[in-house]
Amino acid sequence: MATSGTYAFSMDIDEVIQEASEMIGGEQTGGNEPKSARRSINLLLNDWQNRGINLWSVDTTAVTVTTSVTSFNMSSETLDVLEGVIRRTANGTPSDLTLTRISMQEYLQLPNKSQTGRPSQFAVRSSNHAGTPTVFLWPIPENSTDEIHFERIKYLEDVDKSDTQTPDISRRFYPALAVGLAYEMGVKRPGVDTERLAMLKTDYEAKLLRAMEEDRERVSMFFRPKLSPI
Repeated sequence: MATSGTYAFSMDIDEVIQEASEMIGGEQTGGNEPKSARRSINLLLNDWQNRGINLWSVDTTAVTVTTSVTSFNMSSETLDVLEGVIRRTANGTPSDLTLTRISMQEYLQLPNKSQTGRPSQFAVRSSNHAGTPTVFLWPIPENSTDEIHFERIKYLEDVDKSDTQTPDISRRFYPALAVGLAYEMGVKRPGVDTERLAMLKTDYEAKLLRAMEEDRERVSMFFRPKLSPI
């Protein structure tokens, strides 16, 4: 027998909900259940981003600096900034300089925040519920041509339809999503056996842990402590 020869397995949101429903048992609650399940998926995806960095949600974005502008807001889909370089092009040749991320406390303690030059440090003020992260540069830019290239973490895209969308995740996380949704739906669905709920919860945490442990860079890592005088 021949294998399929394809590598494109995917599940739309309706299939994720159906898979989860088949794991639960109990009594279906009617026409509101798909909407309730989509809400649970969004809550699960938000919780995943609280547990660590999902590599598929990291990308590179470029921002052109503006002369003497101290700070700027990142785009609305940005959750946080990991690192950055500032790129200056001279005679057609780009040159990158690594930016050092400092804390907001360290930024506030800088004695001369109006100093201009080629930025070498940045600080990030986390967003509130209605905003986006704000990046502060030091020194402040001396031109309006340099570009900063940030590695950033994006929010996972919202789920708001069932049959025309796929979840914004790596497909290795589909097992965890299906079982996690089964548990969340089971908590809300009447008549579901408590032992089944406990089994689903345990299975979900195990599948999510395995997926997150494999969602990593395949390179050697070295940790260097930051030492400062007491």
